[in-house]
Amino acid sequence: MDAQGLAHEVFLAYFLKADEILNSRAWLMAAICNASKHYLRSRARLVSYGEEFGKALDPKTDGDTLPDQLVVREAFSCVTAKCQIALRLRFIEGYSVPEIAAEFNVSKKYAAKIVRRCLKMAKRRYMKKGAADGRP
Repeated sequence: MDAQGLAHEVFLAYFLKADEILNSRAWLMAAICNASKHYLRSRARLVSYGEEFGKALDPKTDGDTLPDQLVVREAFSCVTAKCQIALRLRFIEGYSVPEIAAEFNVSKKYAAKIVRRCLKMAKRRYMKKGAADGRP
């Protein structure tokens, strides 16, 4: 269904610009390719880490950490799927930065940058969400 919608959008754009296009075949191929890439990028930002992540509490912890766990889950819900994975690997599963770099197939320096950027994003979005909800 999504591919059909993308194709309809591309053909509509083609019909609107048909008089300006020199090579129709090349334009259509490039347009559907770019539309597909854009769709995949936007969907990657919307996909959550998983439903089981938000449901099960850690049974090994005592009741005092429940508010902390809830805050962490709320902050995780504010970031992209890639950031959710990076932060989970680093802070919940205890991966080191070189291990995260191996998981993402990037350099150690870039993996450290991902973790820092995701922490900042989580903090910024969580604070903004709290302000919108009327929390202190």
